[in-house]
Amino acid sequence: MSNEPRQNSGSLQRRRGVVVSYVYTAAQAIVQLIYVPLLLSCIGQDEYGLYQLVGSIISYLVSINGVLSSGISRYYCVYRAEGDYERAENVLAISSRIYWFMSVVAVVACAALAVVAGQVYGNSFTPEQVFECQIMLMVLGVNSIITMHNTVSIAAITAHERFVFLKGSQLATLLLQPILVLALASVFHNALCVTVVILLMNLLAAVLQKWYSATVLNVRPRYKGWDRSIVRALFGFSAAVVLATVADQIFWKTDQLIIGYVYNASAVAVYSIGSQVYMSYMQLGLVASSVFLPKVSLLWKDGAGVREVSDLFARVGRIAFMVCFFVLGGFLVLGPDFMTMWAGPQYAEAYLIAAVIMVPFTIDLIQNLGITILMVADKYYFRGAMYFVLAIFNVVTTIILLQLLGIVGAAISTAVAMFIGNGLIMNWYYSKKLGLNMRLYWSQVLRLLLPLLPVLVVFALAYWALPIPHCTWGVFIFAGILYLIAYSSALWKFGFNSYERALVGGLLRRIGVGN
Repeated sequence: MSNEPRQNSGSLQRRRGVVVSYVYTAAQAIVQLIYVPLLLSCIGQDEYGLYQLVGSIISYLVSINGVLSSGISRYYCVYRAEGDYERAENVLAISSRIYWFMSVVAVVACAALAVVAGQVYGNSFTPEQVFECQIMLMVLGVNSIITMHNTVSIAAITAHERFVFLKGSQLATLLLQPILVLALASVFHNALCVTVVILLMNLLAAVLQKWYSATVLNVRPRYKGWDRSIVRALFGFSAAVVLATVADQIFWKTDQLIIGYVYNASAVAVYSIGSQVYMSYMQLGLVASSVFLPKVSLLWKDGAGVREVSDLFARVGRIAFMVCFFVLGGFLVLGPDFMTMWAGPQYAEAYLIAAVIMVPFTIDLIQNLGITILMVADKYYFRGAMYFVLAIFNVVTTIILLQLLGIVGAAISTAVAMFIGNGLIMNWYYSKKLGLNMRLYWSQVLRLLLPLLPVLVVFALAYWALPIPHCTWGVFIFAGILYLIAYSSALWKFGFNSYERALVGGLLRRIGVGN
């Protein structure tokens, strides 16, 4: 009986966390919708491409953070679930000490990257662009150090399931950052001011989250000595995570680096506009799964077995699919007009780049809880190794397809590698090695797809076959509203199961809609 209030509280925090995470994701999409074209008009195509290229380079440095971040969250949650609060506190303290050493590594790496960037892009960029690129690398290098040290606070907030504050603080900086960027960019028409604002906003968020962790949650990283078992556990677990993290960087960022080398900053800008869309799409799949690490940890520790975990996997996957398929379908139909109106006709090719990647990417997004299950089960190494091999394959095929198909070829290369990894190999592993019921999972998803696919087909035929004006915001918004109504109606009548119907009905009653 004593655990029931805590369990109910955790369930409430998770539900609130999912809701506020979707609010944050929606706000992120709206901010990008307004922010990107304004930024393009302020700094121009070349400067925007330069900014995206530097972000691609520095992302490899940020991936160093993956060496510990996932391990900290996992073992802090595990020790708290076991009631061993002393070791949980020591996990945070040891991690803080390791991050000081990694900060020195980051400074050296930034200096080296600045030199290498000057050599690699000296022929395709102007001398001024090369110099600006090097300064931006140093600024974002300092930003990555702040991110590393803040990981301890985020792990504590996540373990205590205070998702509302975590996402709320991120939402505040999300809204403030573009305002400051545009204010500075209107005076200084370059990408450097963007990186400076990002640094300041990240610092503000880190201070807020550290204060909340220490003052409100009373979390103190108390050093109990250099526990080698904790260090081995952190690095043993995180070695697999960093493989996958580096592989992710190769998947998402190397395309832009190669395009910058083969073509120029303008080509990087076009590809980056497409990447803005699929990276925003990525957030939809991360929302639901991001709040379930403590829950999955408890289920696994309590020996609930794969049946309960499989049921949870299917339930979360269905929710993620409802959201992801709505966005995917809407973009596939309305995307050509959206890209032209949003970024300009010179970015029309960005639609193909985004669409080609989003289709296979959907499989990974709706199964994102599987990554959490792998972490808790300590089976993450397979995913890391597999993704690393596929990432190298992606680099080779990108170079080949760039010569044959242009920048769209880079997107096709990434899409093929993702389908092989997410669609085929990982589903086999979930079923054969973890024992998850993937037949149950896909049967549940198929029950949603069958009534929703006809809605998408009819909507596409109507939008592109009827004699209506295109590339106008009025028609675009009206068509989007009709699609939302048709999609929601089909979902309510044919898609929802009893659990989901009760969940949505309860939410509507809380906000005063319905009986």
